[in-house]
Amino acid sequence: MKRLRILWSAITLIVALMISGVTPLAAAPFSGRTNFVDSRFAAVWSRTDSESVRGGRTWYWGPGPWFDYAEFYHDSPNGTRTVQYFDKARMEINNPTDGIVTNGLLVKELISGRMQLGDNPFDVNYYEGSDVPVAGNPRVANTIAPGYRDFAGIATIDNGYRDPPRLDQRVNSAIARGGNLSLRNDLALPETTIVQYNSVTGHNIPRVFWDFMTMRGRVVENGRVVTAPIVDWLFAMGYPITDPHWTRAVVGDTERDVLVQLFERRVLTYTPSNPAGYQVEMGNVGQHYFQWRYPHLGAPWVAPDPVTPLIYASNIDTGSHWELYRATFNGGGQRLTFNNAETVAFSWRRSWDPSQFFLIVDSRRNSPQYRQIYALNATAADAGEQAPGASVVRISYSAGDGMYPPPDNDYSEIPGNEYNAMISPDGNLMAFVSERQGIPQLYLRRLQFPLRGYAQPITAYTERCSVETPTWSPDGRNLFWVANCSGNFEIYRADVRQFYFDPVFLSADLINSTNLSNHPANDRFARVSPDGRLIAFASDRDGNWEIYVMNADGSNARRLTNHPATDDSPTWSPDSSRLAFASDRDGDFEIYILNVGDGTVTQQVTQNTAQDRWPLWAQ
Repeated sequence: MKRLRILWSAITLIVALMISGVTPLAAAPFSGRTNFVDSRFAAVWSRTDSESVRGGRTWYWGPGPWFDYAEFYHDSPNGTRTVQYFDKARMEINNPTDGIVTNGLLVKELISGRMQLGDNPFDVNYYEGSDVPVAGNPRVANTIAPGYRDFAGIATIDNGYRDPPRLDQRVNSAIARGGNLSLRNDLALPETTIVQYNSVTGHNIPRVFWDFMTMRGRVVENGRVVTAPIVDWLFAMGYPITDPHWTRAVVGDTERDVLVQLFERRVLTYTPSNPAGYQVEMGNVGQHYFQWRYPHLGAPWVAPDPVTPLIYASNIDTGSHWELYRATFNGGGQRLTFNNAETVAFSWRRSWDPSQFFLIVDSRRNSPQYRQIYALNATAADAGEQAPGASVVRISYSAGDGMYPPPDNDYSEIPGNEYNAMISPDGNLMAFVSERQGIPQLYLRRLQFPLRGYAQPITAYTERCSVETPTWSPDGRNLFWVANCSGNFEIYRADVRQFYFDPVFLSADLINSTNLSNHPANDRFARVSPDGRLIAFASDRDGNWEIYVMNADGSNARRLTNHPATDDSPTWSPDSSRLAFASDRDGDFEIYILNVGDGTVTQQVTQNTAQDRWPLWAQ
């Protein structure tokens, strides 16, 4: 209930902002994710689910959104479309110019395992159908309910399957996990009498579902509350692709009989034991599809947001090379890595599942002459790599050290450094710098554990430029980085244009590249804020290295620090209000925190005689 109250407060504010004409904060996977990413999504949601009209009836979308992103779709600009997930479904805008909101044939994809990637029906990726239960608790607490793939033999999924008309008959068919059918004559209730037969797909609809699909009630239209059909069922649900069937499912802590029927976009459930107003419900298709498409991200609709601690590198225990520490905010830190060569943190692969939460680092642990990229399980890293069960996964292979065989199709031409790996906010892609062709270039690859596929260069520098610190926009549409090809470091931004995406490979390039800083001084260590509004960077444009921010389009650069020492390597707090940075203002490098609003340094995080550098917070 606490989560619902928080969501309702956020949603009420958003709707009020929309009515007043004020633009709400941008949404993003890990910053403001319960805001609507597009006002057209908010309008569709508010029609049926806003507090002013819903009353005591069930949700049609859910209490509010909880994840948004720019997902790959061939026929959208640059190969990505805006999507936002709700408990019951996903909203999407394929073409921003027409602004039409749809909610996808998610159920067909879950049953068939064919993920639609474009308008062409044959433009698909092939996966296993989903074993997520169609009703009840998640699989770990609901072993008896059938999953989506269990309906493959009795569903219309481009296979010509049809059921015969059964008008005036009561539903007594049952399906179990594994797809086994049986009869439950004890459940042939009057309200399950078949009253409609859809001749397009060939399936029967019982009275209890048809009444729900055609129900009239209070809705919001053109800013006014009116009485009308609550949904256009064809828009909201699509055609039925199965007949109704009874299932057994664990709901909460109770095993129950649940009638289910699968439509192209939604699932309808009928639980006779539920209270009035909640006996017929939309299934949690948005949750179910998210688990299938993003198995590495966990369950953001129920899990607390992942906490990214402040990490930094120090030589306090080695006297020479960098090791990683977690800031304890009492002048020191907890040591996380134990090696004979340097390790420096650069980014996170975040997840609402702690077992899938990884710290991405540059390290020379296996090849002292070359930097390579590794992923450290964040839970194991909390106790240090020497702890039992600590997980360290190598995710770059250009060093030629012979210690780890590279994955298929990822052999490097020239041994060299690979470093500064930045994981896309959805956890699927890794942008990094590699010297595998001799000249440093930005590369992009699919990120999976274990690593498979190949890395693709996305820059084409023809001279030996210095290239560093790629960073993603929160929606994954843009990439920012720093390069020095002509004598000074500049900050660049480009659009990521995707051509192909599957479980192992991708094809993409960068277009519309722009020099954002465009200054004769050096501008380095660029990091985009979690809310996507600002870029923090270090610059020597005023005579020494100071911390600056500018808008994400390169405008309105302003200096935050003003100290004769060196201030550099800023990193954002999760709420985009603060920066941690390194400075030698007390005679050696320490980690400090400042407020972005006024540049006030509020805390010195470390205090010792060692060198503490390269902080990482929420990137």
